[in-house]
Amino acid sequence: MNGFNENETSSSTVDIKEYFYLFWSWAWLIALAGLLAGAAAYVVSIRTTPIYQTSTRLLVSAPSAIYGVDPSALVTTQTMTSTYSEMLLDRPVLQGVIDQLELQTTPEDLKKTISVDTVTNTQLLTVTVEGPNPALAADVANAIASVFAARIRELQSQRYAASREGLAKQVADMDAQITITSNQIESTSDPAALQQLQARLTQYRTIYSSLVTSYEQVRLAESQTSTNVIVSEPAVVPSIPVRPRTTLNTLLAVLAGMLLAVGMVFAVDRLDDTIKNPDEIRKKFGLPILGIIASHEVPEDKPIALAEPRSPTAEAFRALRTNITFSAVDKPLRRIMVTSPTPQDGKTTVAANLAVVLAQAEKKVVLIDADLRRPQIHRKFGLFNRLGLTDLFVQPWERLSGVLQFNAVSGLGVITSGPLPPNPAELLSSQKMSQIFDRLGQNFDLILVDTPPLLTVTDAAALATGMDGVILVVKPGVTKLTAIQQGLEQLRAVEARVLGVVLNEVNPASRKYGYYYNRYYSNYSKYYKRDDSKPKKTKEKRHKDQK
Repeated sequence: MNGFNENETSSSTVDIKEYFYLFWSWAWLIALAGLLAGAAAYVVSIRTTPIYQTSTRLLVSAPSAIYGVDPSALVTTQTMTSTYSEMLLDRPVLQGVIDQLELQTTPEDLKKTISVDTVTNTQLLTVTVEGPNPALAADVANAIASVFAARIRELQSQRYAASREGLAKQVADMDAQITITSNQIESTSDPAALQQLQARLTQYRTIYSSLVTSYEQVRLAESQTSTNVIVSEPAVVPSIPVRPRTTLNTLLAVLAGMLLAVGMVFAVDRLDDTIKNPDEIRKKFGLPILGIIASHEVPEDKPIALAEPRSPTAEAFRALRTNITFSAVDKPLRRIMVTSPTPQDGKTTVAANLAVVLAQAEKKVVLIDADLRRPQIHRKFGLFNRLGLTDLFVQPWERLSGVLQFNAVSGLGVITSGPLPPNPAELLSSQKMSQIFDRLGQNFDLILVDTPPLLTVTDAAALATGMDGVILVVKPGVTKLTAIQQGLEQLRAVEARVLGVVLNEVNPASRKYGYYYNRYYSNYSKYYKRDDSKPKKTKEKRHKDQK
C-alpha cells in the first residue's frame, strides 16, 4: 500500500515538473503575448475619450399622515421610492432638464447617460450621470433633481386643484353676497325689510365661514398627504474619469494575454503527437530507455565516441553500451539491429557510436550498413564503398577480402553497403543473409546492423527476424507517437525482440528536454566538470591514445 502511494506521489511530481518545464520552455511566448495584449490595451485606453461620472442623492420624504393612519407605512414608502426611481427617467423630466440647460440632445440620448438606483431599506435615490464633460454631467444631475422635485409637487397639487378652485369660487361668491346684503341694510329704512335683510346676512356669514373652513381643510389635507423630494447630497464636478481605467485595463489585458498563451501552449502540447520525454515511452509502450544522447556536432560527421572520446556525449554512448549489456543477462546478444520509425531520427549516428564504444570495451564488433537505400556508414568512418554487403550476395567470400574494412578503433570491422541493389528487402530476408551472419559470427563477438527506417520500407522488419535484439532510435520533438506505435507493430508482427529505446539528439540546454537529460546523466556531468581542470589533449595525442 505504501509502495502504491509512493508511486502515485512520484507520478504526480513528475507531471507537475513536466508542466513546469513545458511552460518554462514557452515562457518567452507567454511573456510576449502578455506584453502585446497589454500594449494594445494601453494604446486603446489612451485613445479612448474619458468618461466622467457624478451622482446626486435624493431623499423621498413621505407625508406625515401616512404614519398616523397606517402602521405599515414603511412598505408604502419603499414602494413609492421604487416608483419615483422609474419616474425620474420619464420623458417630461428629461425634456425639462434639456430645456433648463439648453442642451442640444434628445430625451432618448440623455436617458442613456443616466441611471437611477435605490438605496436598500432607505428612502434615498441615487441619480448617476456619465459623460465626457465633467461639469455638464454635474449640471445634468442637479437639474434632474430640481426638475423632478417640481414635477412631483405639480402632480400632487393637481389632485386637490378642482376642490380648491370650487371652494375658492364659492367663498368669493358668498363674500360678494355679504357685501351686497350689507349695502342693502345700510340703505333700507323699512323695519320689516331691514329685519329680513339682517337675517339673510347672518345666514350668508354662516355659509361663508363654513366654506372658508372647508377650503382650509382641503389645503391641510393636501399638505398632509403630499410627498416631498429633497436633495440630500448635490452632485459635484468629478476630477477623475471612471473609464477608461488605463492601468487596470493594461494589467487585465496582460493577464488575459498570458492566460490565452498558456491555454494555447497547453492545447498545442496536447495536440502534439511527438515524443516529449522518456516517461511517455514507458507508459505508452512499456519499453525501457536504454540511453539518452545529447545533440552534438562533430567535424566531418565522425562518430563522437571516436573523435571526442572524453566528451559527456561519448560517455552517454558508454552508458547505452552498459544498459544493452544488462539487457542480455538471460540471452546473450550476438546480433543487434539499430533502426528507427522514421528518417532523420539519427539511427546511423547511434549505430556508429555504439559500434565504437563496444569495440573500445575490448569486444570484436562488426558494423554492417544494411541500409541499402541511403547508406551512410562509410561517410561516418571515411571508408570506401566500392565493395560492400551487396557484393557478398553474388561473389564468394574468399574473393572479397576488401569487403571487411577496419579503422582506427581496434576490434571494429565495418562492412559498407556496397552497390545499391534493386531488391533490398528480398536480399536482407534471404537465406544468403543468414549465411553471411553465421560466417561473421565465427570471427566477431557482436554483429551490429544499421537498417532503413521501419515505416519507410520493409527492409528492417524483414531483417529483424534473424536478430537477437532490436534497438529503436527516436528523436524527441520529431518522432511521432503514432510512428513509434506502427513501427513496434511491425516488429512484433515478425516476433522481433525489442531491447528498448534510445532518445537521440536531446538538447541539454533546452528548457523542455534538457531536464530529462540532466536527470539521467547528472553524475557524468559532475565527473567531466572535475576533469575540465586537466590539460586537454591535442588531436594527435588523442589519436595515439586510441591506437
